[in-house]
Amino acid sequence: MPFRLAALILAIFCVGTAELSPSGMLDDLSADLAVSIATAGLLVTAYALTMVVGGPAVTALTTRVRRKTLLVALLAVFVLGNAVCALAPGFGVLMAGRVVTAAVHGTFMAVCVVTAGNMVGAGKGGGAVAATQLGINLATVLGVPMGSFLAQHYDWRAPFGVVAALATVAIGLVLAWVPDTPAPTVSAAHEARVFRRPSVWGTVGATVLCSAGMFTLITYMVPLLTGVGGLPRRWVPAVLLAYGLGSIVGNLLGGRFADRGIDRAVGQLSWALTAVCLLVWLLAPYGLAGAFALVLFSLATFALIPGLQAKVLTEASDAPTLSLTANMSAFGLGAALGSWLGGLLTESAAGTRAVPVGAAALTASGALLVLGLRRAARRTPQTLPIAVSPER
Repeated sequence: MPFRLAALILAIFCVGTAELSPSGMLDDLSADLAVSIATAGLLVTAYALTMVVGGPAVTALTTRVRRKTLLVALLAVFVLGNAVCALAPGFGVLMAGRVVTAAVHGTFMAVCVVTAGNMVGAGKGGGAVAATQLGINLATVLGVPMGSFLAQHYDWRAPFGVVAALATVAIGLVLAWVPDTPAPTVSAAHEARVFRRPSVWGTVGATVLCSAGMFTLITYMVPLLTGVGGLPRRWVPAVLLAYGLGSIVGNLLGGRFADRGIDRAVGQLSWALTAVCLLVWLLAPYGLAGAFALVLFSLATFALIPGLQAKVLTEASDAPTLSLTANMSAFGLGAALGSWLGGLLTESAAGTRAVPVGAAALTASGALLVLGLRRAARRTPQTLPIAVSPER
């Protein structure tokens, strides 16, 4: 892996930490802001919904901007949004900062993946996705536990301030290390034609459903650990650290599986994620056993993500940035749906205990859609290349 990818990995670490950290400190946000846990969970939902709308809009508006310039500009907006969160006096301002940050998330991640693909070479689409996904893994293994620790011992605003500072460092590294590439020569309208293909829409739909299953559980895994499993809150950062380690292993395995056969990898791993969600439901009341099941959940989740990203690149290799942004929006829509459903289940008579069952139902729906896509592909063979197309 080229060392210059470290600049992108650090930047993605910051973006991933900002996105995921509220899920690790819902209790602290709820107590300090005097809102319910489900209301605090709306910080995840609103972020995701903003990604859905903001990603394609920002991508369409910035199609002709040089890639390196665009990365730096998007990171600058990200720093601004997190500074607002760090200084927020209440829930409303905090939500506004989250919206600003989320607006650039999808485009930034898509440009990072395409840039990484150009840096590692053709034929390594899954590996390129996995390399950039390492930033999200590090956010899970370090960023989310860090946010939980700082929120418990200092203030929930501290993690946002730390992320803003690190993202400023990332801007300098991008300027120094990331090669400059020209903007695509094709227009956004031309790239949008790929969405006439049913296989592209099907892949995006599968991403929505699988992401919804992931975030139903991710958003409420801490209340599941403490409220259902009875784990002391001081143990939560350690469990989140183990969860993050599982995500790194899953990401490495997922990238390799995707490079060997994307369709098979996505199909098998989506069913594996469904099974693990049910295992979490089974073991959730048993403390450490439930924590172990959540580590397996992180492994299955992050093994599936590279395949979903690589598959949309396969189906729309002639429009990589827009198709990836759309898939990021699909992750955002799924995250919004999942966090909303998790909140409904938490406040229902079934309680937090039912959250893993809802997650399993959504991921099973995604797995069924993936199965349908595979069968359709067998009837109508695809001839598109499996590669990340350079934006030249």
